[in-house]
Amino acid sequence: MSNETTIFDEIPRVIEKTQGSRKYLFGTISSDKVKDVTFVPVIERSRKTYLNEIVENGYQRPGSDSRMRKFSRFLKENPNSVVPPVLLSGRGNWKFKSEGHEQDSGKLIIQGKAVIVDGQHRLGGFVHLYEQEGDIRDVSFILLPNLNHTQEKEEFVVVNNTQQGVPRALAAFLDGDDDDAKVGWSLNLLPDSPFKGRITRTRMQRGHLFALHSVARQIKRMFSLDGIELDPYLNVNQKIGIVSQFWEIIANQLPTEWSDIEKLDNPDTRGRRDFEYKLLELTGLIAWAYTGARIFARSYKENDNDMNWDQVSYLVETVSGIDWRKNGEYENQAGEVGGKSIAKEMIQMLPTESAEARLHRALR
Repeated sequence: MSNETTIFDEIPRVIEKTQGSRKYLFGTISSDKVKDVTFVPVIERSRKTYLNEIVENGYQRPGSDSRMRKFSRFLKENPNSVVPPVLLSGRGNWKFKSEGHEQDSGKLIIQGKAVIVDGQHRLGGFVHLYEQEGDIRDVSFILLPNLNHTQEKEEFVVVNNTQQGVPRALAAFLDGDDDDAKVGWSLNLLPDSPFKGRITRTRMQRGHLFALHSVARQIKRMFSLDGIELDPYLNVNQKIGIVSQFWEIIANQLPTEWSDIEKLDNPDTRGRRDFEYKLLELTGLIAWAYTGARIFARSYKENDNDMNWDQVSYLVETVSGIDWRKNGEYENQAGEVGGKSIAKEMIQMLPTESAEARLHRALR
């Protein structure tokens, strides 16, 4: 019987580096191959994804196929864009072999699947673009070759607690604006935002959903309740992550209503004028801002400066079942009036909060 280990593939032109005592590697892999040699360790399976998932010993949230499709569209529309590398954990399955005279350059021998520690939505976008369009791209990666399971989880926590920040160039560009406008404009610029390219600082055009000042106003509402800030120490970067995640949950909960967004890029439609639902109109933005403030107040974890996202998802699901149709119950109510009316109904649908929880929130 042979003792040789099966080799699935090889990746040439890899560079090995050392940070402290830890070795890591830079390389690229083509998007037609990356799905077969990677997986995401999730706590539960996604409703739909373009990647491999494993639940056993999982620690990541399920992926969002809407975010993956969004990034796929970004790649298609921006073929010259340089995308940051995804972070992989080799689990000993990707072996580095130096070649030539340089000890830090060589190839990776793939003998099993690597874990996607950070960048599953970007990677899913690359895979979706290949599977739908046959468009093969190079995917840049950083590989940590020999982390154990605990180290891998720790790396995931570190990366996901620090990566939500605004890039320096963007922060400099926005210097002088108020924080809510910074959050709003960042949602328009960051590639994995649900509102990438849909917010304008000037006049509304076909591809836009909202004006920046409208978004900024609703963001301010989302982080205060009855005149009290959710947490005065929440910074811009943290708010960007919270708002983006919140709207991803809404998009996944209301896929039919969210699909109106596809009309913005469909030349066979009239864009916003053909919207069937109020979700992606200013009315919906206002309704979710008022309701979001209630949801955030009940879900925010002070010690972690983050949300209990399972709680947020549960509450979003609870209040989503109203009539979002433009010709439905709220047909003649729009803007502030319509948004407040819808929010009033949504807030009434929230499950009763315990007296202990109300007291804790009041004393916070």
